[in-house]
Amino acid sequence: MNEYSFHFLICGYTFTGDKMEYLEMICLPVISMLVIFILTKLMGYRQITQLSLYDYIIGITIGSIASELSVSSFDDYLPSLIAMVIFGLVTVLLSIITRLSKKARTVIEGKAIILYENDQLNFKALKIGKIDIDEFLMTCRINGYFNLNDLDKIILETNGRFSFYPKESARPVQFVDLNKQFSNETIPLYLIKEGEILEDNLKYIHKDKQWLVNQLKIKGIQLEKVQLMYQDPKGNLNYYLNNNKNSYFI
Repeated sequence: MNEYSFHFLICGYTFTGDKMEYLEMICLPVISMLVIFILTKLMGYRQITQLSLYDYIIGITIGSIASELSVSSFDDYLPSLIAMVIFGLVTVLLSIITRLSKKARTVIEGKAIILYENDQLNFKALKIGKIDIDEFLMTCRINGYFNLNDLDKIILETNGRFSFYPKESARPVQFVDLNKQFSNETIPLYLIKEGEILEDNLKYIHKDKQWLVNQLKIKGIQLEKVQLMYQDPKGNLNYYLNNNKNSYFI
């Protein structure tokens, strides 16, 4: 572009040539930052906390487009801006879909994988998670577990992080444990999620759907209002119902 071939008018002042380039260097990075800020707020807090693989890729892509936008000119900034908005809106749309559809959630975000259970290391699960044995052991050490025998389960979550479920004998001592004898415990088993009965988990505890329906009737609870219900290691049913409680920030 010729130095004096383009004019830009702001508040009655005409920018030409080199002055126009300075204006671009100031305005476009600011526009890029504002668009990233708006898209991040739309995509939710998870985009800035613990990322899933999909969130990570989207974040890098939007950041790359934003960097290109910040060094472009007024002549060619629009394609980059449109691309950022499209990526952001698609991410918001997918988050809505995954919230409404458990099948879509599984396809997009995947499932958690049990890597270690019953004193056995699942090498097939390590292969699925693309994790080698050295990385696995390093992650355990970083989280304070040098002896695998102290752990009951290790789970690879969909965001790539490990969750550790230690054996009772290896857990930090609490006041309620001082006079308690050690016993084998299990992870709380979810029986209802978002109003849907998890029949496979019911079979695991040797119960059927009718038993759970009867338990709901006894407690006077409607199935569709149950957001989460699980059985704790002592056999007690714990549940959380859908409510209209106002959200608040801390």
